[in-house]
Order: sequence, then structure tokens, then C-alpha cells
Amino acid sequence: MFRTTLQCSSFRTIASSAARGSELRAPLLALVALSTALACGSEDESGPATAASPAFPAPGSVAPQEGGNEGEAPAAPGEGELNPGVEGGEGQGSEGSPVDAPLVGGQEAPAGGGGPAPMMGDTPMQPPPATEMPAPTEPPAAMGYPENTGAFCQVSAGEYGGNNPNLPNPFAMNDGSIISTAEQWRCRRNEIKKDLEQYEIGVKPEPPQVAATFANNQLSVQVTTAAGSITLTSNVTGSGSCVVIGMNGNSNLVNGCRQVPFNAGQVVQVSLSNSDQPPNDPYYTVYPELWEEAPYGGTPTTNGNRRIGNYSAWSWGISRLIDGLEQVKDQLGVDTSKIAVHGCSYAGKMALFAGALDERIALTVAQESGGGGIPSWRLSEDFNQRTGTDVEKINNTNWSWFKDSMLNPPLDPHALPHDHHELVAMIAPRAVIALGNPTQSWLSDESGYKSLVAASEVWRALGASERFGYDFNTTQAHCAASPSQVQSVNAFVNRFLLDQDANTSIANPPNGAGFNLDTNAAIDWQTPTLQ
Repeated sequence: MFRTTLQCSSFRTIASSAARGSELRAPLLALVALSTALACGSEDESGPATAASPAFPAPGSVAPQEGGNEGEAPAAPGEGELNPGVEGGEGQGSEGSPVDAPLVGGQEAPAGGGGPAPMMGDTPMQPPPATEMPAPTEPPAAMGYPENTGAFCQVSAGEYGGNNPNLPNPFAMNDGSIISTAEQWRCRRNEIKKDLEQYEIGVKPEPPQVAATFANNQLSVQVTTAAGSITLTSNVTGSGSCVVIGMNGNSNLVNGCRQVPFNAGQVVQVSLSNSDQPPNDPYYTVYPELWEEAPYGGTPTTNGNRRIGNYSAWSWGISRLIDGLEQVKDQLGVDTSKIAVHGCSYAGKMALFAGALDERIALTVAQESGGGGIPSWRLSEDFNQRTGTDVEKINNTNWSWFKDSMLNPPLDPHALPHDHHELVAMIAPRAVIALGNPTQSWLSDESGYKSLVAASEVWRALGASERFGYDFNTTQAHCAASPSQVQSVNAFVNRFLLDQDANTSIANPPNGAGFNLDTNAAIDWQTPTLQ
């Protein structure tokens, strides 16, 4: 079938900018300050001191990270501009809109795309090939960069194989050692990133060169690599010093902030009723090396891309929009330490990946994300086997969103070294509020709930439990938030974006037919205190 860069002085600057009075930035500031001391040492008039820490190698001993090329002069303003992507939903049943634009046909698209996926077990279990990128023209900075301050960690993906029915230990490095400090979480977080890139979405390239302008209420961000240039645009509306980036349109849940929507189709096409991945998507203008046609005998668009899934590209695009906001923040009058992302359904996954992969996002609102979002791949498979309920899982999700090697043949979720409680945990210690909907069986909310409970242990270990919440209390249609959920999101917005007092100790579990919410069988590890 057819497949449907920073030196130690700059790092101290990040530590300084992180201290701009935000309650949310306090734990990040502590992490940054500690890593600066460990990796850079202290400086006096005689010059910089060197650090001696086996966990965090000194600059110069760090292997270059995977990434794209940079350094070419920007192309002419406006080059590469495309129209915004198309709205829509995923899964089964009727679709509510996470944004203001109308739906396509008023229905969710079938998530499987162009035909039945191969059954698990038809082909001997093999680890998927790694996604490789050519070495960048200039290696990234040894100390990381604002969207990933742990990029300097020398880590690799875990091994695929075995049969682990439980949720992997988020505190265990891939070599089996257990982390014990908040600083070590920075490197563990980057191990999870490597797992996601290896097995699910492909690499997210390092930050390239950007040049932003703001005029007539439009933000334009020109992104340039050695291969070419594209321009991302966003029509800015609303008022306030905080920012909310809605996925493919304005957020209808986050209020009191500037609306700066991300137009996903300006990076790669949004495919809902099929799994098309056109090779002429704008993203491949700047990263042609990330396109490799899958060998299914159809057209390049229907065959799709072997090297990345679209959630990698969309996360990259959201980060470039944030780069642009950083450049024009004074003109806009916004505080870029107060950025939120919000999306629902397939766009809920988009917001979740964005929040996990960019530390500049202060609040992630992931609404009804379904399989590939907050639910655990392995627990969704188990729920389907136990109840016979059709839920979104590895062997029936949309093929354009994830790597081809994850889907054909579908990976055994019990053999993965990671799961999606760890995708959620990558946001820690920043704020996240997850919304479910047990009336929509496709979303696999039993699995999503257990995944969130497991992820919450990372916030507890970091002493930041008030920055984590979930609310499954709804009987509304898909993507139509209930009064309880609106109140929950408002609390997180008020506290972490508007600096107001609010109770964010929110834990409203689902109440679905046949649900077993006992997490003891899925969590067989202990939660440390990360000092």
C-alpha cells in the first residue's frame, strides 16, 4: 500500500535574563546558574576558570550536535511566504475547533491515512534506522542555547528491544544509572529527546539564522540556512505582555495575552484525511537533506518521507517564530519569558511537542491530544487488547506525523526505551495543563491519565508540583472545553503568565466506561528528590 551558539559568557547572559521576576523561571534560573558554575567555572580578572565535572564535559570535549547549516545571508524579504495551513481534527467522531477558523467538513479525519497498517508481529522486530544529518557548517555552542540549555550533554538514544510492559523510569539514564540532581535532569531530558528523534519524529535541527520584522500587525520571520530561505508569518492580535501561540489559529482558551498563531502549513502540509508528505513543502527548501522518499511505489507525496515526521518540523517552526518574537519583543511590548502554546487534537500533539522541545515556552496547554500526545503507546496498546476499544496507537496513527520507520512495520511499543510520559516530562519544571475527554474513546484517556500521573513525578522530584495539572472533567464534544477545563486553564494562565494568585493544584481524573485508573502496575520505580 502507499504510505498516506553560546560561550560561557553568553550562558551567563541567559542566566541573567531568566531572572526577570517570573515565578515560573525560578527553577530554570537555578538550573542554569548551577550548570554555568559546573560547566564554565567562575571567572575573575585573570580569566575563566575550568570546571571539572564528569557529568558535564568542558567546552571543547563536546561532540557536535545534529543540525542544519547556517550563516548565509538572508534572502529578500517575503521570499518563501505561503498561505496558512488548513484547520481540522484527528481520529474518529465529530470535531470541535481548537481555534477560531472553521473545520474542514465538520468531521475528524481518519487517523490512519491511506489504508490499513501492517499488523504488529508480521515482520521480525528490528530497531529503526537512525535519522542522520550532515555535520553543520559550524558546530553548535558547547553550552547549548536558550531553546535547549542541555544541548551540550553527550547522550544517545536508548536501545530498542525486550518486552517492558511498564512505563520506563524517567529518572533512569539509558545506561541504567539513576539521576539524583536537578542538573542531571538536564541531560536525562536530552536523552529522552534523542529517543523521540530516533524512534518517532526524526531530528529537530539546531537554531538557524533568522531575521524578524513587525509591521501592520504582522510578524515576519525569515529563516535562512546554507540551502535556502523561507518566511514564516503570523497576524498578531490582542493585547497584553504575555504571548500565546495557537496551533493554526488563535487560541480560544488562553486569554489576556497577545495572539501570535503558528501557521503549520508554512513549514509542512497538514494532512488529516490522508498521510501525504509533499517533497516540495517549504521546510525542505531549508533542509533538503531531511527529505528521503519512502519506497512504496506511489508518488513522492503519497509515499512520504522516511527521515522525519511532521511533528519535528512543526516544533522547529514554532521555535523559529519564538526566535522572531525575541527580536521584535520591544516593538511588540511583550515579555518573552511568558509564552504559552495551545492546540487541540492533532494540534494538541503539536503544542505538546513544541513545549517539550523548546524551554522558552513557559506554559503548554495540550488539549485532547490523543495517541502520540499524552497517552502512553504501550498502555494504549494494552487498553485496546483488554477492552477491544479502538484507540489511537502506533499501528493506526497518521503516517505523516511520525517517522516511516516507526510505522512500517509498526514498532512494538513494549520494546521502546521511552514512552510519552517522558515526552510530557521534558516540559518540567515549566508549567503544563493537559485536558482530556473521556467521551471520545479514540483519545485513549485511561492511558493518557496514567501517563500524566507518571510524568507528574518529575515535577514532584523537582519541587514544582504546582506547575503540573490535568483535567478530564468534561462531557462536551471533541475540543469543546468544559467549564471546569476553562477554569483550570485560566488558573494556569493567571499564575504563570499574568503573575496573579491562583490555585494550580488541579488533578481531575477521567471517568470513562471500562477504565482502570490504578497506576501501581504501570509504575514500578521510585521517585527521587532532585536537589
